[in-house]
Amino acid sequence: MSDFNDFNNKIAIITGAASGLGQGFAMVMAKHGATIVAADINLEGVDKTVEAISEFGGTATAHQLDVRDSDAVAKLVDDTVAKHGRIDYIFNNAGIAVWGPMEEIPIEHWDEIVDINLKGVIYGASAAYKHMVKQGFGQIVNTASLAGLVPSPLLSPYSATKFAVVGFSDSLRAEASGKGVNVTALCPGFIESGIYGSARFSGGLNEQMGRDQIPLIVPLEKGVDKLLKGVVAKKRVVTLPFYAYVFWFGYRINPRSGIKISGLLARRQMKAVDKAKKK
Repeated sequence: MSDFNDFNNKIAIITGAASGLGQGFAMVMAKHGATIVAADINLEGVDKTVEAISEFGGTATAHQLDVRDSDAVAKLVDDTVAKHGRIDYIFNNAGIAVWGPMEEIPIEHWDEIVDINLKGVIYGASAAYKHMVKQGFGQIVNTASLAGLVPSPLLSPYSATKFAVVGFSDSLRAEASGKGVNVTALCPGFIESGIYGSARFSGGLNEQMGRDQIPLIVPLEKGVDKLLKGVVAKKRVVTLPFYAYVFWFGYRINPRSGIKISGLLARRQMKAVDKAKKK
């Protein structure tokens, strides 16, 4: 485990903290002395996160939060600042995945993912940024994805929101320059985070079919460690594993080839779906 002493005595709000990356961030940061405001729509899950933190002597509170509710997000941030006098980090991490061929995806899945993955990030960043500018320090950490850096067919809604999160993060990072506020976009490849099990699937796709097409799923602990290293370093974008860097670099150099390769992978996946339907 890396040395994360920068988290000592810091105040951090983390959304999506009931499981996966959010839970992992909360656990590691609390072990290194951070006070965690753990939020999730799943109150039972976030209570378990806080309970686990208390078992090793960490400090955390659990809050039920629907990131689609801008007033509730702002209240949580305002209450945190009122209680602790500041906010050092906000991790806008809550999110869902939508997986399937474009012609099969119902419009309600588009509405849901935009509300959670994009608006939820904007609501958290907006509420925290106001305080951070006033206090002259702080870091906004937005969970995007490798799907926000490269084409991701069969994940069009997810990719659309994650590209938007990266663009938003870059724009806010530029605007915040000189104000003491840093903005980081986390863009990992596939991590064992549980997001696949809760994804919305269409067109005959399911969790196992999706997993079968993934070249490498990074263990959660390793992914959390690498991403938090990037947060401490105040990087603009943090991605992993190695293939993610390769694909991202290749796509920037030659977008046409990147789109072609992505298309081939998507067709391969849909062939597997068609084969499964015929059994």
